[in-house]
Amino acid sequence: MSVPRIIRCVLTLVSLIACLFAFHSSLWAIGPAPRFMIMIEEKNLGTYMVDEAEKVITEYLMTHGAEVVDAELIKTNIDRDKALQVMNASPRSAAAMGLQFGADVVLVGKAISKGSAEQIKDTSFRSYQASVSLKAIRTDTAEILAMESREAARIHVDDLAGGSLAIREAASPLIRDLLPRMMARLGKAGSGEIRKIQLVIGDVTQVWQVAALKDLLRGKIPGTKEVIQRGFVSGVATFDIHCLSDSQKLAEDLTMADPGPFRLKVLGVTPNKLDMKLVETGS
Repeated sequence: MSVPRIIRCVLTLVSLIACLFAFHSSLWAIGPAPRFMIMIEEKNLGTYMVDEAEKVITEYLMTHGAEVVDAELIKTNIDRDKALQVMNASPRSAAAMGLQFGADVVLVGKAISKGSAEQIKDTSFRSYQASVSLKAIRTDTAEILAMESREAARIHVDDLAGGSLAIREAASPLIRDLLPRMMARLGKAGSGEIRKIQLVIGDVTQVWQVAALKDLLRGKIPGTKEVIQRGFVSGVATFDIHCLSDSQKLAEDLTMADPGPFRLKVLGVTPNKLDMKLVETGS
């Protein structure tokens, strides 16, 4: 190989590495890599339980610097079949399960493969089709960040191998396309950008307290741009706060504020959610 050709090959390799680094950096530039929990119901040929899609997705996430809850840890602590039923029931159920394992995002989905009964022409090959669907759920707010599904087909002489390969073939482009979309929704706003924080306040017993809370948020908390009341049920008032500060700063501002006949106590703070309770101080 000539020297100029070697130089071109080296430059091409350097360029590829730079592109991969740029892609990795762009995903997590908005904050530290989130911790994922993966729960996928997988059936090869509609009967045999496998974990092909989970393996593909786990490998892809870890290659790009994300942390994934160990599958064996999950199996040791919970019944997987029951957990899948719970997590597929609703986003809130999936989020609650993910929080138990310290996950920021839960990936819940289904994967199934089926084989054709007929052989291809005069060969022993058969066609195998797979369908994989995935839903990304933020654990602190139970928000659905992204949904995606893919189908793929593979030809093989072995039923189990053909079905497994079809599942892997569908899972690979699925996670590749879903991850950037999910991160765009999950990402923290940069300095000077407006972000949405879910504020949940318990022990609210009177309608006037809800009104006082809205006045407090709109008039006395720096950086607040918009306050949307989402609900007031069973003593719990829920708001979406669009502001320039993060949830920690919002918690500090609300704790230090003086609304008058009550004060606010922090119960929990996550990047996108703030849990508090109202404490009456008397008139």
